[in-house]
Amino acid sequence: MRTTTPPPRPDRPRVQDLVGAVLAGGDTEDLLDLLVRSARTDLGARTAALALPLGPGTWTHEIVDGPDAPALLGEPVAPDSPAGRALEDADAGALEEIGSLSIDAQEHRALLALIDAAEHGVGVLVVLRGTADAPSAPFTPADRERLDALAGLIALTLRAPTLGVSGELDDERGRIARDLHDLAIQELFAVGMELEGLTDALASPGEPPSNTRIRSSVAASVQGVENAVAQIRQIVQSLRRQRPEATLTEQLRHEVGLATAGLGFVPALRLPPHPGEMDAELPAEVAEDVVAVVREGLANAARHAHASAVAVSVSVSSEGVDRVVQVNVSDNGRGIDPAVQRRSGLANMSSRARRHSGWVDAITLEPGTMISWRVTLPPV
Repeated sequence: MRTTTPPPRPDRPRVQDLVGAVLAGGDTEDLLDLLVRSARTDLGARTAALALPLGPGTWTHEIVDGPDAPALLGEPVAPDSPAGRALEDADAGALEEIGSLSIDAQEHRALLALIDAAEHGVGVLVVLRGTADAPSAPFTPADRERLDALAGLIALTLRAPTLGVSGELDDERGRIARDLHDLAIQELFAVGMELEGLTDALASPGEPPSNTRIRSSVAASVQGVENAVAQIRQIVQSLRRQRPEATLTEQLRHEVGLATAGLGFVPALRLPPHPGEMDAELPAEVAEDVVAVVREGLANAARHAHASAVAVSVSVSSEGVDRVVQVNVSDNGRGIDPAVQRRSGLANMSSRARRHSGWVDAITLEPGTMISWRVTLPPV
């Protein structure tokens, strides 16, 4: 346990820079220090704290940045407090409803976000503002989005050491770099040379190139881009290959981790309080479609939404005599363009839903969109 108290930096790191730092690896505690410090400075908070599980039913403030460090560092989260009960139940919604915390008999505005750290259990990231003697501005929806993004990065940091042996990760990174360089980048370089030659010919004072030459150059360039896209797609698919023994929960966390690079931030993932029960209940064919729907939803958000926050939730509930699985992928982006008629992503999700007596719908939010996918589980 330790505290960090450097002065706030006016040039706060962008989320993309923090994502890059986490994906590049490094000392886990250093990365956690960076992320907790960013939570304090980015949200204009008095103090930021990270509480992690110390044992069954026990959470301790492991890293604290700010003047409340002496009071919080190493202190447990009271099990009978609203935060303690929410952590015991892994209830993200209950944590988000907590608006204030008392430190040394002084009440502070508070914003809390659940940390889903896989086998480590759950933790909480907390930021505090103001006191009774020094009122502060309330937290905003933008503050919530920023804290959720940082909480996602902390979860990714905590899970990173368990994703594979470092040597294996280095070998895999090297293979990906070679594939990108030898295949996709070389193909795109050739496209650039072809288009550069055509541009020079069009700009020269002499006789312009013929229509045949222009058509040939454009056709060759289009083919080159298609080849590069196909090669990149193969590389990405190789990253998504799962171990046969991977559970549904592990696969969902993997998809969220992969989506981080394309989005530039960590999407929020909400699972049932006891995800192992969901893993056991869903048949393999339904679990496969749930993973595919989450993957498609995240890909659509990265390609089209231009969002600063994306959330994925997967739940299982009873409706009458049926058990229903629901997947929601929501974003705060620009929404679905009504002029776009070709929506292959939604068509794929709809096809997967029909296989299980279900449906998919795109719901307009203010701002953004939510893709909701629901299917009925087969009777036991």
